[in-house]
Amino acid sequence: MMKVKDASAAPAYSAAVQRPPLPEHLPESDGKPMAKTDVHREQMIALLDALTEYFRYDPRIYVTGNIFLHYLDDAGERRSVSPDIMVVRGIEKKLRRYYKLEAEGKAPDLVVELMSTSTKVEDLGNKRVIYAGMGVREYFLFDPTGEALNGQLRGFRLENGDFMPMMGSRLHSEILGLDLVLENGRLRLQNSKTRERLRTHQEAEADRRAAEAAAARELRARQAAEARNAALQDELTRLREELARLQKAKA
Repeated sequence: MMKVKDASAAPAYSAAVQRPPLPEHLPESDGKPMAKTDVHREQMIALLDALTEYFRYDPRIYVTGNIFLHYLDDAGERRSVSPDIMVVRGIEKKLRRYYKLEAEGKAPDLVVELMSTSTKVEDLGNKRVIYAGMGVREYFLFDPTGEALNGQLRGFRLENGDFMPMMGSRLHSEILGLDLVLENGRLRLQNSKTRERLRTHQEAEADRRAAEAAAARELRARQAAEARNAALQDELTRLREELARLQKAKA
């Protein structure tokens, strides 16, 4: 006679099978405007553009700004902050929707915040602690309008887990190998040795077009000079031949 298995002895598959965890949803926007004012926005775009142009040929330097930087706090809770500008060395240069600290494996090397009166306390207080805690090596604050920060520009370098202020009106970034300076109330990046100002992509393209136009003018001028010289040589040859003919005729 066929034996019927006890149903109670069947393995409880529904209890044993574990579903994979759902992927973590990380926000990409908080609905706030990109910058506080037109002045802040233009300054941020100019700095990002200049840095992107400067490092355009290095595939292991990532320049970005105004995206969410997601990290875990000391309690393991998910937090986020959105630097105006950040530079990370040693990671792939590619488009990202956000920057997840533990996935990328390292903190930004440099952060620049464009300060306003409404963000002064946050930039000098909470963000300074956050960036130092995650290991940001250099932190710069710039006030485009001059209403929130005396002197408009401040810089900090990480030492023993805390940010120590940089001194002087010309602040040198070891991460960038460049100087941060004020020019007519604007923050500019300069070559530390030549003092030459970094160009934005638009300025660099304008310089290249001007150089190409100058080279084209020089080529046309050289070709015109060569044509004149050739014409003079032809005329000189004709005159010599005419002189020789006349002398022969006299003889």
